[in-house]
Amino acid sequence: MPSGPAVDSSGLLAIGCILSQRGSSVTIQPLSTISSLTNKTYYLLWNGEVFHFADKLIDQRFHDPLVNDADILLSLIRDADTLEKLLCLFSSIQGPFAFILIEFPTNLIYFGRDPLGRRSLVARCLAVSDEDSHMVLDCISSVVLLSCSEQNKADEQGWIELPASGVYTAQLLHTKNGWCFTNTTMYPWSKEHLEAWSLSQLNITKQIGFVLANEEHFPSLPPAASFDWVCEEFLKLLCSAVRDRVRLASSTCTNCSLWPKTHEAAGCGHSRFGVLFSGGLDSTVIAALCDRFIPSDQPIDLINVAFEQSAPDASSKITNSSTCQKGSTSDAPDRQTAWQSFRELCSLSPNRNWQLVLVDVPLEELRAVRSSYIKRLLLPNRLTVLDVSLGLATWFAARGTGHLVTSLSWGQSSAVSNRDLGGQNSTYCSPAKVVFVGTGVDEQLAGYSRHRITFQQYGPEALEKELVMEMRRISERNLGRDDRIISDHGREARFPYLDERVTRFLRQLPIHLKADLTLPRGVGEKRLLRQVAHNLGLLQASTLSKRAMQFGSRIAKAEGSSRLLGSADKIPARLDA
Repeated sequence: MPSGPAVDSSGLLAIGCILSQRGSSVTIQPLSTISSLTNKTYYLLWNGEVFHFADKLIDQRFHDPLVNDADILLSLIRDADTLEKLLCLFSSIQGPFAFILIEFPTNLIYFGRDPLGRRSLVARCLAVSDEDSHMVLDCISSVVLLSCSEQNKADEQGWIELPASGVYTAQLLHTKNGWCFTNTTMYPWSKEHLEAWSLSQLNITKQIGFVLANEEHFPSLPPAASFDWVCEEFLKLLCSAVRDRVRLASSTCTNCSLWPKTHEAAGCGHSRFGVLFSGGLDSTVIAALCDRFIPSDQPIDLINVAFEQSAPDASSKITNSSTCQKGSTSDAPDRQTAWQSFRELCSLSPNRNWQLVLVDVPLEELRAVRSSYIKRLLLPNRLTVLDVSLGLATWFAARGTGHLVTSLSWGQSSAVSNRDLGGQNSTYCSPAKVVFVGTGVDEQLAGYSRHRITFQQYGPEALEKELVMEMRRISERNLGRDDRIISDHGREARFPYLDERVTRFLRQLPIHLKADLTLPRGVGEKRLLRQVAHNLGLLQASTLSKRAMQFGSRIAKAEGSSRLLGSADKIPARLDA
């Protein structure tokens, strides 16, 4: 994960901290090269994955998992002899990324995030002054960097999440206080990206139309495309997305990658991949597709999180720590659906070693992490009750430490209940370097309750417009936050539902081929994905209704219902409570 440039009192500091996924050895960052065409020196900080590239010949170079994609990218940067070629290079990438590129002797810095914002990039503003001046930055990083002395509101408010709107350029300027970045210009991925983000407050010059995202051309839909044909094409694209994300990953788990290469060559039979697993429709489909492409002798970790509850004693009218009883995590809705879908996956693929990781979070640990740790990963986002709840649930799930239940032990167990079986198994920490996350499908296939309300009140055209706007703004929401939180555990998040080919295919479909909200819950929303699940044999998972993570894991009520009064996405969170 790149972090830099940052500033000290005397010079420019560029630091790259990475999770090695590709290549035969770890590549130290920043990478550097000198262009023979322009005689410019480049320093690259790269946090991302190039799954595909617009130019088909160049694309083939990125398909070898033993070759570091950052090295290939650096060679392309070296050969780009104009600004336009350099910018178009980044717009040709398909995959999640954030980058910082420093160019000397011009003292230019280029930086940005992929068009969907799947990797985090934040910056600290020194000033946003009058209309004639520009935003001035002194630090660009993957995470907010707070020293012990930077705990007041003013320091926190100086940080912004950089909009995933395009490639930014700025001039490196040395002042009496050190280096800073000024005269910022943004070259948008597309005109849509300008409409989605409000950039006026950042005081950035926009070069509209100079850089447009390199759209891969898909065959037009047949004039009378049938629902069955669309399901088949959608499944093909999802398979391709998961296959790429499995193939272009480390050949060893986290634990084995610490050994010398001679040991690594012997092979790793541990879990290299995990799925953040609620047991719902989205995550269960991903797990089933992973089963197709991960070698059959390797386990797959299904990581499920639930929070211990404190409920007021019925004999007391006052809720406090002395009158609270702790509720079991086995009763959480997501825990129950996880068991159900775990059984279904075991039945469909009995030769796979499915590993259900039951992450049970005690109240004491929840409070400790919330009060002392999670804030730096949530910033610079809003710190509302909802943001903190989702951030904590993701953090504990991504940590991957819990009770382990394997498909073999489950099949041989005589335990009569999920509660008994979960309690019999040892503590385990997933060694997976990659975790699959189901983010993005609800926004594309009308999976949220608000979509049903829009449809019922305003009709299908209004719903279609709402889905378009949600995908335009998806980078604003939680992808940067989730990247910071998941990578905090040394894991990389991969989002197959946000693969560029998947999103472009779904974008061209009329609403009636994505969802039918005249049908009841559990049937009409995400109808297309439900049919895919049914075709995969996931008969039970295909009928499950959407449940928000904060309610399914029960973090929303972990400390009683008083924390939920009002709108949770507007209530400022008290992290010290």
